[in-house]
Amino acid sequence: MNLDIAFSDYIFLAVAAPFALWSAWSDLKYMKIPNILVMLMTGAFLISGAILLPFDVFLWRLLGGLIVLVIGFTLFSLGGIGGGDAKFAAAMALFIDHNHISSFLLELSLFALLGVILHKIIGKIGFMNPITDNWESWRIEKTSKVKNFPLGLGMTAALIFYQLTVVGIF
Repeated sequence: MNLDIAFSDYIFLAVAAPFALWSAWSDLKYMKIPNILVMLMTGAFLISGAILLPFDVFLWRLLGGLIVLVIGFTLFSLGGIGGGDAKFAAAMALFIDHNHISSFLLELSLFALLGVILHKIIGKIGFMNPITDNWESWRIEKTSKVKNFPLGLGMTAALIFYQLTVVGIF
């Protein structure tokens, strides 16, 4: 580990990662990201960010989260993403340093694409069926003409990868 990295980056990794993993699991199993998850994640940022970040940076991150929420709800209203994805994206944005937005968006798009590919492959192979057969994302994949994808999976991978990169693990 790189001890030159700010202590706050390690705290943000420890705070956000469990919520992100919960999001991925919930989105795969139920095709929903619960409001309570988003509220708890946002609350955890409000507490940790208020303690760890300079006040101006904290306010900019809040503004960034609000902007992502507006964009997310716009995409939701157009049918582009789910409502839970929009809310989770806004909560995730709170944990992203504004200096890293472009690299994070690249990571997000790559992990979303990888998530779609892996979800399709695993669904076709079926080796996860004993565990995941009753999970909504697999049921929709097999039975629905409208193909929805649990975007929380790619969002989680991108957030955790980003945070691990920031602390110097990758």
